[in-house]
Amino acid sequence: MRDIVVIGASAGGVAALRRLTQGIPASLPAALIVAMHRSSPQSAIADILGKTAHLPVQWATDGQKICAAKLYLAPPDHQMRIDCGFIRVDKSPREGLYRPSINLLFRSAAAEYGKRVIGVILTGSLNDGTAGLWEIKRRGGVAVVQEPSEAAFDPMPTHAIENVSVDFVLPIDGIAQKLIELTQEHTSAPGPGRPANVLIVEDEVIAATALEESLRILGHEVSAAVASAEDALRVARSRPPDLVLMDIQLSGPMTGIQAARRLWEQFQIPTVYVTAFADSVVLDQLNGAGCYGYVAKPFHAKAVHAAVELALKRRQKELQRL
Repeated sequence: MRDIVVIGASAGGVAALRRLTQGIPASLPAALIVAMHRSSPQSAIADILGKTAHLPVQWATDGQKICAAKLYLAPPDHQMRIDCGFIRVDKSPREGLYRPSINLLFRSAAAEYGKRVIGVILTGSLNDGTAGLWEIKRRGGVAVVQEPSEAAFDPMPTHAIENVSVDFVLPIDGIAQKLIELTQEHTSAPGPGRPANVLIVEDEVIAATALEESLRILGHEVSAAVASAEDALRVARSRPPDLVLMDIQLSGPMTGIQAARRLWEQFQIPTVYVTAFADSVVLDQLNGAGCYGYVAKPFHAKAVHAAVELALKRRQKELQRL
């Protein structure tokens, strides 16, 4: 699901944001996070938007948890970025000419949420936001830019279009409708026989290497191979995989079952367990933990192949019913 919308605007941005937020319903299943730089005082922006926007509008504060159906504004003369599901606000140095910097916000969102991010560039002078939008695209997110001929100031959207493989170039009203569509779509899971992005969580080096080799022979991509539940959660936040191969007994305080539950609750990522303890007691513990199957150790490539394909097929069917 795409549930993080980062928006950059500069000159002419207040009017553009006002029109955009008028077209977005209060039920939007995503957070809108806005960075805008202006030479004139900005203290009234939240009040202006709050009078017409359907979403609650607020100045972002440091350490604030990101929630869906809210609009967060970067405070005047402060940098804003995303870190582990929270907003960070500080007086760190300007990036280029800018504080807040659109590029900084966009890059941090891309690093944290990957393909869940939608980046939007609106009216403005110069070129802030282009590099950040490129990073969003690189990590699998969606790039949306205001139609330059409609923008009050076209250099910022024009520069983005010229340098980034933009997905949609739209007028403001079209952007509002597109955000509704994109945030209500579920990102598709690969079907059987199609390459998947798989995260390996295994603290035995030999087993992890064997799993990685098996997956690559089968044509799947291994996003990372990590040894702990904590590292698995960190990787999943920055680049959510299609599937996780998870050992149950891991180094560190968190078990594989606990990690799988968190991956499912936070990101709806399915897990196939790889375990040497496939007895009835252990298998009962897997229920409700995002379990889509298991492979018993010592494993063979055929068993890994079958478990991965069955898990992907099941997830594909579930997403089609949503």
